[in-house]
Amino acid sequence: MGLLVALSLLCLPAPAQERLSFGDALQRVQQRNEALMAGHDELRQREAEKAAVSGLKVPKAELDLRTTFLDADVTTPFDPLPIAYKMQNKNFTKAEFSVTWPVYTGGRINAANRAATAKQNEAEAQLRFTGDQLVTELAQRYFGVCLARRAREVTALKVTTMEQQAHRAHRLMDEGIISKAETLNAEVALANAKAELEAAERDVTIASEGLANTMAWNDPVEPATALFLLRGLEAKEYFQDSVDDKHPVLAMLGAKHEQAHQGVRAEQGAGLPTAYVFGMYELLPEGCSVVDPKWAFGFGGQYTLFDGDQVRNKVSAAKAQEERVAHLRQKYQRDLRSLTVKRYEEMEKAREQYDTLDTTLALTAENLRVRTRAFEEGVATSLEVVDATLTHARAQLGRLKAAYDFDTAFFQLLESSGQTGRCQEYLARAIPVPENDSFPGLTDPSLIEPLEKKPAEPKSK
Repeated sequence: MGLLVALSLLCLPAPAQERLSFGDALQRVQQRNEALMAGHDELRQREAEKAAVSGLKVPKAELDLRTTFLDADVTTPFDPLPIAYKMQNKNFTKAEFSVTWPVYTGGRINAANRAATAKQNEAEAQLRFTGDQLVTELAQRYFGVCLARRAREVTALKVTTMEQQAHRAHRLMDEGIISKAETLNAEVALANAKAELEAAERDVTIASEGLANTMAWNDPVEPATALFLLRGLEAKEYFQDSVDDKHPVLAMLGAKHEQAHQGVRAEQGAGLPTAYVFGMYELLPEGCSVVDPKWAFGFGGQYTLFDGDQVRNKVSAAKAQEERVAHLRQKYQRDLRSLTVKRYEEMEKAREQYDTLDTTLALTAENLRVRTRAFEEGVATSLEVVDATLTHARAQLGRLKAAYDFDTAFFQLLESSGQTGRCQEYLARAIPVPENDSFPGLTDPSLIEPLEKKPAEPKSK
């Protein structure tokens, strides 16, 4: 019954899980993740602000409606005559329609509009950057679930192999071929393998929870896209050069630099004169006094003669801000190019490790087969079989981990180079990692007799 208990973790009823490809999972992230939704909200905010600022270019029309109550009529005495002329009733209503149109503002209106456009561009770049980060996070967690599931399969196969080894050890001990110590070694190895299987189950649960959190999804998800490798990728110089034109962080800093530049122009415009035209029309002339006009129009201007050097100092501050953003952009550009090289080399290192372990698997499998056969013939110890089993399992897990490292480094490379939008294009030509190899010498678990010792039969006298 020991083997059946070890495999029971794989046979327990579990909630129905929906199989999703990476593309389907990415689509759900784009539809449900709150960080992306907040990014879209900010973009709509910037678009509305841009539309509001564009209204500064057009005339401003206002309607002023008011009713006034005075304590008495407004009159003008005619001295020395004892008479007075009423100029305004004590209760009156006025409705004035006025139009104001700025003709020249020293370039401040144009600067405000260009700054609003730059803010919208910054929000678009920020949204793209958030999306790229979520794609990388999704890849880490999605393929992390793939790795955890495949590792659980390897561990389950190792448990099965240890079950068989323990069964053989008991049989050989009963036949007097090996000592009890050899059997105890097999039993300890089996207990350790079962503990590893339980830990692997918990790793699957933890990885699945992280994936569900990124997807903002409550139901269990089973990945349908396997761990993969890619061969024939472009050279690292290609990814390095794409940083300059495609990375959203540089686009964000470019938009901030444009905002700072327009801030300089706006502060410079504050020291220039402004000019405007205006007009008004009284809609309720009966409420006017004898001196109030029924309509009027004209033009005006304003110029500050002295402000204590406020404009000059504000211009200097705005220029310093513009230079600061320019320097930051240069630094981030250099950092991103270096990061891209780092990610590319990490990806290549993971691929080399995968290829090495893929070759090693054939050797570890043959070693396990030979050790198992030698043990059955009594010319090898159970410890040697255990070591061979662990070596083969480590090679399988190492190959899977190398594939996972390749996948995560690949998506990080796409993010650092600004190429995340091409991930589906690359996945279309990905090479899936083969299924886990069985352990040499593994037989049908149902054929293994229970490990519990049967009552000894009485010896014939």
